This record gives sequence, structure tokens and C-alpha cells, in this order.
Amino acid sequence: MSPRSPAERDGRRPGPRPWDRLAGPTAAWLVVAVLAAAAGVAVAVNAIAGLAAAAVILVLGVFVADPFLIAVIVLPGSILIQRVGGSSTNLSVADLLVLIGAFVCLFHIEWSKALHLRRFLRGIVWYEAVLILVVVAHPFRSDVIEWFHRCSYLAGSTLVGWTIAYHGRARQAFRLYLWGAAALALITIEHGVALHFQPAQWGVYQKNAIGAVLWVAVVIAQLNPPWARIPKVEARIMEGLCLVGLLATQSRQAAILVVLALGLAMVLNSDIRGRVRMVIFIAIPTLGLVYYSFALAFRNNPQFNSVAIRFGQIGAAIHVWHTSPVLGLGMRFYNLPQYLTVTAPPNSLVDNLASTGVVGSIAFFFLVIVTMRAMNGLPRFYGILGLVVLLAHYVDGLFDTFWIGALSITPFLIAGISLGMSDADPGAERAPDLLAGVEAARHRPVPRYAGRAVAPR
Repeated sequence: MSPRSPAERDGRRPGPRPWDRLAGPTAAWLVVAVLAAAAGVAVAVNAIAGLAAAAVILVLGVFVADPFLIAVIVLPGSILIQRVGGSSTNLSVADLLVLIGAFVCLFHIEWSKALHLRRFLRGIVWYEAVLILVVVAHPFRSDVIEWFHRCSYLAGSTLVGWTIAYHGRARQAFRLYLWGAAALALITIEHGVALHFQPAQWGVYQKNAIGAVLWVAVVIAQLNPPWARIPKVEARIMEGLCLVGLLATQSRQAAILVVLALGLAMVLNSDIRGRVRMVIFIAIPTLGLVYYSFALAFRNNPQFNSVAIRFGQIGAAIHVWHTSPVLGLGMRFYNLPQYLTVTAPPNSLVDNLASTGVVGSIAFFFLVIVTMRAMNGLPRFYGILGLVVLLAHYVDGLFDTFWIGALSITPFLIAGISLGMSDADPGAERAPDLLAGVEAARHRPVPRYAGRAVAPR
């Protein structure tokens, strides 16, 4: 009988050998090398096919080198709402990114440690399960595709956010998102000036769509939780640009959501109450924008302003809902030829009622209650950002059509980040150390070298 190792004699299994740990990455890089050689041959035969193969290999190489990078770029990529593919799939760049990112993240989630994530997903799973009844009752193409879209928007975005936070990449994702939002804000300001201070919008970037991106960026930059580790000066610059860009859009609902989210954060978290002057500074111009925009709309067009149009769309949706009150007319029913006179209802409650009926509306209420209860159960240190952003997003759905869609990726992803941070530090044991580190950085004396002040790293 062969002699046993000390580990085996002690009843312990021997650990993995060094070459066993290298086997997986080596095999992955070997696949990349073989595909790269194949791409070289393809270029000689067909240049276009070779370039396409090279692009696929580049993505695969990035995934092998850093699998979490694909998840990180989903947050800044949520700004890209341009359409890809045909109108039948109704797919945007952001949709595609979150779909790929969610698939990658499925292999990196430690479900045994994801207590808060499981509580949050319970509402989404039951909501999607009930919607299967709607799809069975109305099996047209848009209804089926929308079921998969909602699964990706709600569950996929949350999984990506959780993975980013749990594996320590939240700072990178937040900074990329803020820089992307600042770039969008600069373009918006330029369009606002070129349009003589009319609402800035172009193409798919309608004013409320731009506002949906910028209000989230303002809230992230203003709250700037210590665990995000965003440099203070950088956060203030991004916040200022996004706030001016938001004013250039003249998006009333985005302005209201900024004030709502920041005000709620001050009420729920005592650490943020010290920033009351900054919040007031943000609230005054935004609420002034709301008053000016409403007054201008009612003065120029008292009968056909945006408020009157919204009530008309809601009334039309409720009228057709009566034809199928239990299971509704199917998600995106307004794309069907017989309902071309009806548009997407600008209210999440009416949209769920008309699309999924009474059954789907009950499931929607369950979704909101379970997800908000899960967010409220997080430690305030980690959960306040995700809580206020998600709640403001639900409120936003009461006034527009964006409660579900590409623009809902960001709120659910940020909620996932708060869930991931909480699961990575269940008892918030690292919170005092992070707060102490932030306070020390604020009061650290600036070192001097050769008579010049040198900023601390």
C-alpha cells in the first residue's frame, strides 16, 4: 500500500496543485490562440469575415483576462439606448449589454452568501411567473419578447450589480457611469444653447430619456457613499455638469426625482443631513425649472399640453382594458394593428392593468413591495443609495413610460450594487473603518515639498 500524505493522515483532502489552478486559464487562452490563428486564415480568404472574427476574439480575450469587466461596462453602457437589430426584437445596445453581462455573472454568484439578493429576487421571480399566464393567454410576438425583456431588465440588471459590488468593482463602474453621464450632459448643454434654450433632445435621446440618466448621476455624485470611493472633487465636477445638463433638458419629472431622492436620503440617513445646504442649492433651481416648464406649457397650449395628453393616453388604455380585465391584452398590446390608436400608457399602474390585467397588477404590487422591503432591510450605510434610486424610479413610472425598458437598467443595477455590498459585509463590520478612512482623508494635513503643496494620493 502506498504511503499517505500528512494531509490524508489528518483526514484533510490535499489542496489543489499549482498546475491544477493554471489548467482553466491555460485552456481558455489556448482557445483564444487557436481562434486567433483561424482569424488570420479567414482574413486571407475574406477580409470582412476576418475582421468580424477578430472582433469576437477580442471580446473573448477580454472576458478571459478580466471576466468582471463585461459586468462593469453594463452600468455606463446603460446610457446607450440606440437600437440594434430589427424593430421586431426591440433591442437596444443597453439591452444587449445587460443580457451578456447577466449571463456572465450567473457563473460568479455565491448564492449561499447572497441572502439579501435572494430576498430581492423573490419578488421578481414571482412577477415573471405570473406574467407567463399573460403570455399563454396572448401568445403574440411582442408579448413573448417583452417577457424576456422584463426578465433581463429586472433580474439581469440586479445580478450584474450584485456581482460588481461583491467582487469589489463598484468604484470603477460608478466612475465610468458618471463620466458617461457628464459627456451626455455636455452634448445636451450644447443642444440647449443651439436650440435657443428650448428643451434639448435629439434622435432617441428624448428629453425625459436624458433626464432619466442625469438625475441618477446627480444622486450618485451627491450621496457619494464612502464605499464607492469616488474622489470628492471629481464627484462635484460630474454633479455640476449633470445638473446643468438636466436643467437644459427641462425634464420636469427628472427634476422632481432628484429632489425626492436626495430629500429621502437626508431623512433616512443622518450622515447625509450635514449636506442640507447643498441639497437646497440643488432643489431651488430644479423646482424652479418645474414651475417654469408647467407655466409655459399651460400658457402656450392650454388644451393639448403634456398633462392633458397623458390623461388622454391613460383614458384610452383603460377603455380597451375593459375588453380583457383579468389577464389584460398582453404586454405591448399597443403594437397590434387593432390597437394602433392606443399608445403606451404613461403610468406604470395603468400599463400593468391594461397589459396584464388584474392578475398581473397584483403581481406588480407584490414586486414593488418585496423589492422595496428587501432594500429597506439593508444596512443604511450600504443600502441608502439603492433604496432612494429604486424608489424614485418607481415614482417615475407613475408619470411616464420608462418604468420598464432600457432606462430601468440603471436603477435596478444600482439596487443590485447595494445588495452586493451588504452581502459582502453582512454585519456592516467594515463600515466604521471606511467612515474613519474618509474622515482621516478629509482632515489629513497637506504635505509640502520644496515649498509647494502636494495633494495626498
